[in-house]
Amino acid sequence: MNLYRRVAAFYRPYLGTISFSLVLLLITIGFNLLKPWPIKWVIDTIIPSKNLTATITQDNPPLSRIIPAPSKGTTFHVSFAESSELTYACLALVGITLLAGGFSLWNNYVLIKIGLKTLLRLRTQLYAYLQHLPLHFHDRRRSGDSTFRVAYDSQAVQTFFNRGFATIFGSVITLVATFVVMYRMDASLAFLSFAVAPFLWGTIIYYSKRVREQTTTLQQEESDVLARASEGLTSIRIVHAFGRQEFEVNEFEREAKQSLTANLQLTMTNSVSSLVVGVIMALGTASILYVGTQHVISGKLTVGDLWIFLSYLAMLYQPLEQLSYTAWALEGAAAGMQRVFEILDAEDTVPDAPHAKKLPAVTGALHFEKIEFAYEVNEPILRGLTFDIAAGQTVAFVGGTGAGKTTLLSLVPRFYDPTVGSVHIDGIDIRTVTKASLREHISVVLQDTLLLNGTVRENIAYGKLGATKAEIEAAAIDAQAHDFISKLPKGYDTPVGERGVRLSGGQKQRIGIARAFLKGAPILLLDEPTSALDLETEAEIMETLKNLMRRQTTLIVTHRLSTIHHVDKIFVLEQGRIVESGTGPELLTRGGIYARLWNAGQG
Repeated sequence: MNLYRRVAAFYRPYLGTISFSLVLLLITIGFNLLKPWPIKWVIDTIIPSKNLTATITQDNPPLSRIIPAPSKGTTFHVSFAESSELTYACLALVGITLLAGGFSLWNNYVLIKIGLKTLLRLRTQLYAYLQHLPLHFHDRRRSGDSTFRVAYDSQAVQTFFNRGFATIFGSVITLVATFVVMYRMDASLAFLSFAVAPFLWGTIIYYSKRVREQTTTLQQEESDVLARASEGLTSIRIVHAFGRQEFEVNEFEREAKQSLTANLQLTMTNSVSSLVVGVIMALGTASILYVGTQHVISGKLTVGDLWIFLSYLAMLYQPLEQLSYTAWALEGAAAGMQRVFEILDAEDTVPDAPHAKKLPAVTGALHFEKIEFAYEVNEPILRGLTFDIAAGQTVAFVGGTGAGKTTLLSLVPRFYDPTVGSVHIDGIDIRTVTKASLREHISVVLQDTLLLNGTVRENIAYGKLGATKAEIEAAAIDAQAHDFISKLPKGYDTPVGERGVRLSGGQKQRIGIARAFLKGAPILLLDEPTSALDLETEAEIMETLKNLMRRQTTLIVTHRLSTIHHVDKIFVLEQGRIVESGTGPELLTRGGIYARLWNAGQG
């Protein structure tokens, strides 16, 4: 029930509209209950009272078993001169149907609108939470799975309302109202019509667990299909480069076959359960038809009464059938919502402190105090690091693969928090300020510059939303990107393609640097900004970066020692510890790890 309460919480803002929808639903049910009565009036009142010409013979069909027949040879005449009552009955039937349909259409519109608004709220909340969850969470998940939960699993909240609450409420009201009318007409038939209920609910209970389990399996398999397709298409260049198209297709087909199997199992379960429900309903209808006919023969009911009863029986069994399908729909929706709540219940391992404040303007002085960090328990990456970086200083971190260089940089914007120790900016513990305000003071340039599927202008402006055209172009000039941008087909309005595929590596890197220039943050983090570039482009990029590094406190990670040999200070890391520090020339004279790395790079 906790799951259902949590789902209901998303609908609280719309309680007023839901109440209006319930009124529309009651009106619709009322008109539906009136539908059989014009026909009963025609059968029981109009037809017997008119002088319809007919001759009863021995060869007449056995209508006399229902309506007592006159004696053989009796002739009676019916005049259609007074047909107004029949006309009114027909008009009443059409009018009631139109009114019932009109209010039903209005109600459906209101219900669908409520469901879609709630879906929008849930999707937005889910996506926002995914955006705010730390990188540690995303490191362990396939992005395709998270995408599936936002796009598809979230739709379960709409199912809960439109096929759950609304259907249940409408079905219950219809059941009660229909039963009351049937009971007043013939109590024994009314109770007989409910004889199938235990069998129906037994079927619902039996299949509900299967439906939820199989729906959960199907949604996971469909999520895997989406993830496989997403990974294969976003990596299309490496796929083509290694000629692995057939391999990727086979892997996709394997995932798709598993989804097919899960889908087939769920479809068969739904089909078999529907068949069982249909047979139970048919048995109930047959029983009422048999007993009701006997009541007409005995004079307890008229033919019109039997018509009314059979019409109401359909109205009675329809909500019963809907309730069974609703139960299975809710089980399927519950599986989807469980996957949604798995995200919403995920712990934010890098949360804002309860009373976190906005980081004021800072100069960029950094202090690392006894830093320790581990992605996994008993597997430390950083071990007891303590050091200072003065404001405006440029510091480089070097060392072998796995030494902890990138991890150390990730602690500054709080992509991760240290397991032990603290990081301070201008003497302020960064865990005491909001992450949003902290990151406003930090610019990042990565090895693989990530560009959005938009224009050059939009990608540069991502560093400062709302930047003017002049500011964007000034940042591009500082990053030595203005010349090549101006030569693009549409200049700054040229689309860069997904992940910037229409630009070269050097062009993407310059746009990333322009983004950092535009932001103008006091702290700059550079993580292997040139290692993927050729030597000529690297030299050009480093010259550009020097202009940016002069303005900010800069932390740079690189394997290319030639690019950082003359920075203010170099820290050499090995197995998560600082083993050497100093300027490049100083470290060379010591003949330690830095000198060994330098000589290896020169060779």
